[in-house]
Formats: sequence, C-alpha cells, structure tokens
Amino acid sequence: MAPTGQVYKMHLYAAGLNAWRQLEFLSPKSSTEEPDDIAAFQKVLSDELIEVQYASLACTIVNTSAGLQYAGSVDDGIECGLKEELLSSTAAIAGNGCVAIYNEHGVIIQHESQPRLTQEGRKIFPGIYDIIQLLAYDTGFVALSRDGKVWTWGDERYSATLGREVTISSPADSPGLVEDLENLPSGKIKKIAAAGYTIIALTEGHDLYAWGGHPSRQPILQTLSDHPIPVDVKENDILDCSVGETHMIVLTTGGDAYTIGENSNGQLGLPSQKTVEWVKIPLSPREAIVGVRAGQRSSFIVTKDTHPA
Repeated sequence: MAPTGQVYKMHLYAAGLNAWRQLEFLSPKSSTEEPDDIAAFQKVLSDELIEVQYASLACTIVNTSAGLQYAGSVDDGIECGLKEELLSSTAAIAGNGCVAIYNEHGVIIQHESQPRLTQEGRKIFPGIYDIIQLLAYDTGFVALSRDGKVWTWGDERYSATLGREVTISSPADSPGLVEDLENLPSGKIKKIAAAGYTIIALTEGHDLYAWGGHPSRQPILQTLSDHPIPVDVKENDILDCSVGETHMIVLTTGGDAYTIGENSNGQLGLPSQKTVEWVKIPLSPREAIVGVRAGQRSSFIVTKDTHPA
C-alpha cells in the first residue's frame, strides 16, 4: 500500500484518427488549424483518475477526478439523447442506425432508427436479466449478463458476427445465446467488446475469444470464423481487451500492450500500414499499463506511474 499523501498519476495515451480533434484534451478549443491524425501513441491527458467512458468515431469522453472530460465533436458522437445510458453501457447504437436500450426489468428495447425513438419499428426482447454490457457493431448487438452469458442478434446477411447457429427458434434478429461460450475451461465471460464486424470476449481466467467477419473484407485475425475461437497473443494471458473497426488492442497479465490489424489512420501507433501479427507497443518503463480501449479508428492506453508524483 502506498504511504499516505503519495499520489500516483495516471496518464492517457492515444493514437489514430483525429479529424474531429477527438484525441485532443489539452489543445486550445478555438484552434482553426486542420488537425492531423496521431500516428504514434502520445500522452494526451494526465490526472489522478482516468477512465475512458466512451470512444466513437467523432468524440472521446474520459472520467477524471474533476469529472467528465470531452474531446472532439460531442454532439455528433452522443446521439438520441442517450448520453447517460451510453456511458453506463445500457444502450448502444449500431452502424446501421439501430438503437438498443436495456432497462432494469430484464427488457431490451430496439428501435430501427435514430435520433428519433418512435414506436414505429420498435422491438421488445424481454426475459434477459442482469445485463452489465450492451454493445453494438456495424449490423447488430451483443450483450453480456452478470453470470457470464453472451447474447447476439442482428442482420442475418452477416451471420458470422452472431457466433451461433441461426434457426427458426433462434432467429438472427432476436437475442440468441452464444452456446460456444458456455462452460469454458478458464471460467465465464467477464467482458465483451465489439466494433465493425468483429466481437471479442474475455474470460475470468484471462483467455480471449473472437468471432465475426465480413464476406468481402479481410478479417482482423487470420483465424477469425463464425464461431468463437481462442485468440493466441504470443502465448500471453489477457487482462483487458478492445476492438475497433479494423484493429484490436489487448493488455496482457504481464503488463504489456499488443495490437494488430489495419493502421490507415495510425490507430496501431506503429510505422507500418498494417500488421497480421501481434506487435508489442513500447511505453515508458516508469509507467504501468492498467487498461486499453479502442475507438473505431483509434486506440487508447491508460497507464499509472510506478513512482509517486
């Protein structure tokens, strides 16, 4: 335990698309210069508390000791008046415009469009309790319950993202249980992430699973399929994970961050255009990596000083 009075600062590093200044927390808001993408991880914020709450194509919201800090075009990034629900992971907006909202009564309500949530095109899915994460990808949704169960639903034309069989009793457009994630050797699923056409899931025992893909696009992982498969990150156990539109970033239990995928906007923080192999991200040895997060075309690394400020 740290001696009383010692403060260990936390830091946020970012790389990737910056067209809306969504990676800039410290620059003057009135700047009229055209922003550049960030092609190598840069420190963009420091505070006693840093938690990336929301990262979209246009904006980033971070929780700090002084409250929420915003970067980018927030009005474009937080749609439908769902800011509070999006930040608490009880609502999600898919790439096709559909909106899903979970309430405390075991009901998921889906609207076919946003920003106006009307009765037209509304679907109600009852009987799914204790949801702790509700996320979206381009054509659908994925939900995780407190007991580690994972449900998916979406467009049947992109059934690989469902990670399950589509049947009459379990159609694509209604929440269906991903049975391949039941009774895993390393325990139940504790976290999910989704973006583009890829979904990943992390177990309590630090194993990572992935599934998805688009019929006409190169998958992030060469082994990606329409059912969950284990992901080998240089034989490391995984502590944290996230996925963007065409890339992934993970944190190992050994404290290293690795990334893989496309790098067209610098989201890997690497000089190469893309990588099909996991690559370790070098950071200062005076800081310990405590979390990772991917935006659609960006990446974030949260660190903590190993010595007090």
